[in-house]
Amino acid sequence: MKHAWLSFGLVFAMLAVPASAQRLSVTESVHDLSPGGPGTVKAASGFACLFCHAPHNALADQTPLWNHQLSTQVYTPYTSSTYQQTGDQPLSGSPTKLCLSCHDGTVAPGLTVSEGLIPTSGGMSAQSNLQTDLRSSHPFSFAAPLADSGELRVSLFSSPPQTADPSVRLVQGRVECTTCHDPHTPNLDPVVQKFLVRDNSNGQLCLACHDPARPTAVYLGGWATSQHALATNSTGGSSALGGYATVAANACLSCHAPHNASPGGRLLRQTEEATCAACHGASGLSPALPNVMASFEGSQYRHPVELTALHDPAENAFPLNTSRHAECADCHNAHAAQGSSVAATPPAIQASLTGAFGVSGTDGFTPLRPAANQYEICFKCHANSSSKPQSSSYTDYGRTPYRATFPAVSDPYNTRLDFQSQVARHNVLRAARAGVSPSLRTNMLDLNGNPVGRSLAVGTYLYCTDCHNSDGARALGGTASNGPHGSRYNHILERRYEFEPLPATPGGSTAGMTYSAGLSGPYALCDKCHDVEQGVLRNDSVFGRHRLHVVNERASCATCHAPHGVQGGNVQFNAHLINPDTKMVGPNRSAVLRIDTTARTCSLRCHGQDHDREKY
Repeated sequence: MKHAWLSFGLVFAMLAVPASAQRLSVTESVHDLSPGGPGTVKAASGFACLFCHAPHNALADQTPLWNHQLSTQVYTPYTSSTYQQTGDQPLSGSPTKLCLSCHDGTVAPGLTVSEGLIPTSGGMSAQSNLQTDLRSSHPFSFAAPLADSGELRVSLFSSPPQTADPSVRLVQGRVECTTCHDPHTPNLDPVVQKFLVRDNSNGQLCLACHDPARPTAVYLGGWATSQHALATNSTGGSSALGGYATVAANACLSCHAPHNASPGGRLLRQTEEATCAACHGASGLSPALPNVMASFEGSQYRHPVELTALHDPAENAFPLNTSRHAECADCHNAHAAQGSSVAATPPAIQASLTGAFGVSGTDGFTPLRPAANQYEICFKCHANSSSKPQSSSYTDYGRTPYRATFPAVSDPYNTRLDFQSQVARHNVLRAARAGVSPSLRTNMLDLNGNPVGRSLAVGTYLYCTDCHNSDGARALGGTASNGPHGSRYNHILERRYEFEPLPATPGGSTAGMTYSAGLSGPYALCDKCHDVEQGVLRNDSVFGRHRLHVVNERASCATCHAPHGVQGGNVQFNAHLINPDTKMVGPNRSAVLRIDTTARTCSLRCHGQDHDREKY
């Protein structure tokens, strides 16, 4: 009998020898549990094939001549809001059932049918022991036929179903372990190995089933031209990013793990922002990327990615009323985002926002997948959302002025309505008009004070990120990441825009703000587009007392002007973004609070002084 076993083992070993000399056989892999095998699990006796196969006395009704005792476990399968398959329990006799007899960790590796328990030493790695909770593994053994999510290969729904790659085979219409893994050949993928059925560099294995090029691919669309698919930054072969040499070669594996993924869902390697931080933080990539996470972690004012609820790709109810959050995926689509080497023209999205979802600037409710304009992405939270927080914690972003027109409008913090104003607005939703601001520069200033920014001519638009941006953004001549990730300045502003200290009561005396000109001054943000020193303070034909108020009385721009636009106002009292901050100013003795831009009079109480139709 001993010679029969030896003969059988030689036959299996011969069958396992691949045609290519570069391919390793099962006897050179961790699946060889024999005493001389190379893996960490070693049996006291037996040969390589014995632990899975037997020529006689194998497990009844199992193929191919299965010799390992099967697990009787019921598994917790993968689920998500975008996953539509059902019945994810491995069928009796399926390759998945056979593989899990070892890989769920509940049956001893040496427990065979024909030989009983063969003692072993050592154990599987934690990565190989998938256990019975499979929510962190790519789904398999789901019921056929497949449900079409719009992101999968059309060939998967043909008869019979098949993938786009003959190396990647379905089993009776199902994805099983052997769809992705060849248990006899560990290095068909010579880099990461792991018994894959083919080389998975550039996501080739994943793309056998997932099809970003389908017109219905909402979440994956745009992958082929995305930065994550093309980036040549070296990873140093880090296993934390998939094991391949570059970001592009790792492709899907840069962010996703087919097994042992983060319990947060979506098969991400880590929780949402931590997955992004692997490359966009203090990473080992070469060349290194701007450290976006430093803008979050080192800034006083920042989008709270580490504090808010996880992003769900299936979110359909825009604006985000009950699920408002600020995760990386709320602004960026990792499957479509492109490099930012080419400047965009507002209001069109920048390359890094390609593929992100948005909400209509017309009604504030209609979902846009994808968004075409930058403001549509911001409006998911900062427009019609009913959960715009106005609690005391909102001061974490800097004081929010309460404008004179607010009692007359239904949604005072709705920036979409601000920018739609027929009276006065910054040109985010609508193009710049002629003659509105005599102090306007020809071009924006960069962070060094150079007029090399975009044109401010009639007909041009502004981005939200022209004001709300990381301080020191590299697009402006700095070294920090672009975008409103975090800033040392309130309301995530890229430059200083200061408010006066509040008086004890509106209209009372206050210390005010000490004015200084230029890049370090308290109104550097305004000075980016408006020539504050020469235009506003010295030669302003609209309001000749700016210098008196700003320099002598130490008043802030924010005391009189609303930065986004004026809801509910009119041309007589609210031209030029005039909308006094009622936390700073109050009614005069006649109970009047207004600035009449038609009659050019001021009636209010400010800095402890009453004004009653005072001419300017």
